[in-house]
Amino acid sequence: MGQKEKILSLLRDGKSMTQGELAEAMYGDTMHRYHIYTALMGLVKSGAVGRAGSYPARYFLSGAPAPTVLSKSEGKEKKYRDVSKDIICNETIDEVSRLVEETGNYGPENQLVCRCLQRFPENRDPDIVAMKIGLIDITNSTHLSQYKSRISMDELSRIIAAIPDIDARIAQGDPQVVNDIARSNERINLFSFASKYCCYHNFYQYGRDDYSILDTVVKKSLPRYFADITQNQIQKWQNGFAYEKYNDYITRKLDELGITTPNRKRKFDHFIWYKNR
Repeated sequence: MGQKEKILSLLRDGKSMTQGELAEAMYGDTMHRYHIYTALMGLVKSGAVGRAGSYPARYFLSGAPAPTVLSKSEGKEKKYRDVSKDIICNETIDEVSRLVEETGNYGPENQLVCRCLQRFPENRDPDIVAMKIGLIDITNSTHLSQYKSRISMDELSRIIAAIPDIDARIAQGDPQVVNDIARSNERINLFSFASKYCCYHNFYQYGRDDYSILDTVVKKSLPRYFADITQNQIQKWQNGFAYEKYNDYITRKLDELGITTPNRKRKFDHFIWYKNR
């Protein structure tokens, strides 16, 4: 599927997206927004896609209602819920994690991932790795299929299987494994997927809690809870494959909050996702 077809697919059902949002959905980060400019402008020029507002403009399928474009101050007020009353403590993250596990979709899917990783723990056979990649991709909406022009499932599974001592390193919580997977073939940044792949193996297979997940919800939400972090800083860590710095930051914030409950990183991820999904 070419860039134009991907853009049209993402804008279906009345959706509107900025150029940055389209790039992140297609390639995993906003740094690729310039790479889709020609295709996006071609669709606008042909009349297939409309544009509303500016800096950033929002794009939508022609024939769909034009989106209401708010000013930056209005957008910030209406886009995000108020997190000022969210209390992050042992009791609240325990409770929210329990609620996530009891949902009718995410709870059973988490258990499915758990059973699969426990049944197929090693990451040496590319075919087994490919199966686990697919499962984690589908249950976590990492959209790996949108990167097929840059990396295939076969290539990614072989890259992961070839990482030296990968299983022993994940068992010990080695943060460098996330970077090794994220760099893949040097043509794409799989930072978010890699953090999930390592986290789930470390947690479900070895009963540890060494890895913090990074995804779009976390990236957008953390700065609203903590004044000492910005989306730009998180993006720099992601672009620079500096997973250890990101993971250490989460560890430090949980220490400062006095979070001591078992599996606190996993539960904190549940808390941020549940409150801001």
